[in-house]
Amino acid sequence: MLEQRLRAQNRVPDAALIGTAMIQGYQLRFHKQSRDESGKCNMFQTGVQEHVVYGVVFDVPEVQLKALDKAEGTGYHHEPVKVALRDGNHFCTLVYIADANAIDDSLIPYDWYHSLVVTGADQQKLPTAYISALRAVRSKPDPSADRPEKLEAEAALRAYRAQQEGGK
Repeated sequence: MLEQRLRAQNRVPDAALIGTAMIQGYQLRFHKQSRDESGKCNMFQTGVQEHVVYGVVFDVPEVQLKALDKAEGTGYHHEPVKVALRDGNHFCTLVYIADANAIDDSLIPYDWYHSLVVTGADQQKLPTAYISALRAVRSKPDPSADRPEKLEAEAALRAYRAQQEGGK
C-alpha cells in the first residue's frame, strides 16, 4: 500500500492511485510463505461478511505487471474481485492471493515488512480501527541486516517519512 515502495524503480513506477477500497468476506493474514522464511500478506477468503479487508487500488500499466509479479515473488496468483471504493462505487480489480500450498499459519512477518503495511495503511488513511488491528500483529526482527528487500523497504519508509516532514 505504501506508494513509495510500489513506485520504486524495480516495481511499478507508473502506478496510478485509483483509491482506497474494502472487500467483505476476507481477512488480511500474514501467512503467505516467503523465500526469506517470514510471513507476507494474503487476502484470505473466509466467506464471513463481518470479515473485511481494506486496501488500495492502483492502475498498473500492463507493461509493468510482470515486474510487479517478479517483485511480489512466487506463491501468489491473480484473482479478480469486486471491491467497494470509498465513494460507494464498486470496482472489479485483480488482487494477489496466496496459493494454497504457500500458506503457513505459523509464520509471522519481519518488522520491516510489518512497518511497510502499517505505514501504507496510515498513508492511505484506512479506518483507524483497522490500522490499530494491523499494528497489533506480532512481528519479528529480520536476522539478515543486509537483506536487499529489507534495505529497499527501509529506503521506501525513509522516503515517505521525509516527504511527511517536508510537507509540514
